[in-house]
Amino acid sequence: MKLDRRPFLLIACGAALAAGAAQAAEPDAMELLKTADQGRGGGLPGLVWQVRAHNSGTGADEQQDQTLLVKASGESSVAEVLDPPSSRGAKILQVARNMWLTRPGLKKPVAISPRQRLTGQAAIGDIAATNYARDYSATYLRAETVGDEPCHVLDLKSANRQSTYERITYWVSARRGLAVQAEFLSLSGKKLKSATFEYGNTVKLPGRSVAFISRMSIADALTDARTVMDYTNIKVQAVPSSEFDVGNLQ
Repeated sequence: MKLDRRPFLLIACGAALAAGAAQAAEPDAMELLKTADQGRGGGLPGLVWQVRAHNSGTGADEQQDQTLLVKASGESSVAEVLDPPSSRGAKILQVARNMWLTRPGLKKPVAISPRQRLTGQAAIGDIAATNYARDYSATYLRAETVGDEPCHVLDLKSANRQSTYERITYWVSARRGLAVQAEFLSLSGKKLKSATFEYGNTVKLPGRSVAFISRMSIADALTDARTVMDYTNIKVQAVPSSEFDVGNLQ
């Protein structure tokens, strides 16, 4: 007796088409990352803002709160410490993947890593304009709801030694295109810190408005230590290229 193989072929073809459609519908992880970067200053021209970092929980008494004035344009940013008085005048310059620190008393700027601690749970790279699309390779993991907000979940792996973290699991709002939360991981995948993001600011650019970060909360994975960074006084203004010249940093 000869079996009719057509039903099996139809089922196989249908499964293949469904798999292809699902793959085609999967969002582009790098495009999601580029869009999310704008909400944290990445790739936007001529922005100035203040950020205040406040520490609580374990070790907070040993870490002073800090207030910085940040100027950013494209892939460059410079942050100047306004408070505390003991650190006033120190500056952190970022140009593409390079960073330098200078402060009163230093003869010349010192090359630094964005992974160095700024204060509390905040690394130096956390206060600069975010360019994750430049510093990480992104892979789409899954769709997931955070609270009541549908999100795309991305796996970010460091593409160079100048990234702030080795790996990041990143939740990006499907509706707003903004980062909602993150887990910062070691190279082996161990959770080190987590972060949540709020966007109460708006940046008005020619022909469009962009939601801009108002608060980033970073929590240690093992203790109750937490650093909350509030972003205020956001202004759209041209920043001279001389601000990003390491020769003028001193």
